[in-house]
Amino acid sequence: MKTFSIIKKRLILVLSILFLCGSFSIAQINKPSPYPDRIILNLTENTSNSIAVSWRTALSVTDGYCELQVAPEGSVKQKNSKLFKAKTTSIKYEYRSVKYPDKDEPVIEANQHSYVFVDLVPGKNYIYRVGSKNFWSEWFEFQMPTVDDNSFSFIYFGDPQKDLKSQWSRVIRRAYRHEPNCAFMLYGGDLINRAGKDTEWHEWFEAGSFIYAVVPQIMTPGNHDYDGLTLDPHWNAQFTLPTNGPKGLEGTCYVTDYKNLRIISIDSAVDSELKNEDGYKLEAQKIWIDSVLQVNTKEWVIVTTHLPFYSSTEDRDNKHLREHIQPILEKHGVDMVLTGHDHTYARGIASDFSAKPSIVYVVSVSGPKSYEIGDKEWMEVKGSNVQLFQEISIDGNRLHFRAITANGKLLDEFKIKKKTNGKNKFIE
Repeated sequence: MKTFSIIKKRLILVLSILFLCGSFSIAQINKPSPYPDRIILNLTENTSNSIAVSWRTALSVTDGYCELQVAPEGSVKQKNSKLFKAKTTSIKYEYRSVKYPDKDEPVIEANQHSYVFVDLVPGKNYIYRVGSKNFWSEWFEFQMPTVDDNSFSFIYFGDPQKDLKSQWSRVIRRAYRHEPNCAFMLYGGDLINRAGKDTEWHEWFEAGSFIYAVVPQIMTPGNHDYDGLTLDPHWNAQFTLPTNGPKGLEGTCYVTDYKNLRIISIDSAVDSELKNEDGYKLEAQKIWIDSVLQVNTKEWVIVTTHLPFYSSTEDRDNKHLREHIQPILEKHGVDMVLTGHDHTYARGIASDFSAKPSIVYVVSVSGPKSYEIGDKEWMEVKGSNVQLFQEISIDGNRLHFRAITANGKLLDEFKIKKKTNGKNKFIE
């Protein structure tokens, strides 16, 4: 009997240790290792001959390197690679919730590495890998844009936000299957749900997996990418985005050109969603937007920002955006504004100022979180309880827009033809 009691106690002890170890392992699933992870390409200010790459490792890896060569037809020959030393920054991610202390997470310390490849040849396919010493990633391939034509397509995602690995993953993977040769992927904010929560970033990177390492990504922040007035520390640590916007808004408000398209990211989530109408960050962006549109030479202009100019839910309205920014966009003939935030789908041409509106406003959502659609006059097409991505194709003076559901069905479609006088012809 005594022997059985001893065995029972030992069994309980072993099971307790295994349980604790299992819990610790789950809690630390997002912990970095010496091997590179969270590898992601970003568009740069000069997309014709440069591209940025970022990744993460454990603190034990103090130096990061990139190897690059023209994509071979067969096996990779080391002698053909060029080696580049990356910029390395040590960072501590600490998530503490005042409202939900039980949601606190273990501190994550990591080294974030980044490098911008320059002097690349337009139209060339390259392969690269990142790492150091004995800890290297696999080889990834990407293609630089050609200069002899103005034909390309890209993917747009409204808010991923929640259930990233379990449910949003099917949307980005569907989008990649739909258009594996897309030039880049663009996001309208709320990439995760709780700013600073590293386990959610872990899910976001798991959802996209290798796609981020072969298709350049570009994003604007949403209100969930801010903790109050503070931008998630992951944002500029793990993304290498253009920094050519107003001072203090580096990596969130910027402009980049891809072939005959100018893309402008407006940070509408900053400074309590720009509701401080006398604030620097609203005024600075207005002046800056006007300046980059004033000197624009590209045929097409698409703006991306998180808050909709025209909301698709009944109880929301961002009138201050229309009052302060819409007249600037209309003055310079912007073609389209891509937004999120309202977790529905809506599309329409509207204006508070012009008798002949021409800007197409789109509200979309790619994640599973959904709101009920409102009944608003500006909306020409609408939908709720649906996850979507948008494929936008540009071929010279023609633009083709498709909104596609998570199971591959076409929800909305239209075309725009740009006339010789600069005016747009809209085709349902």
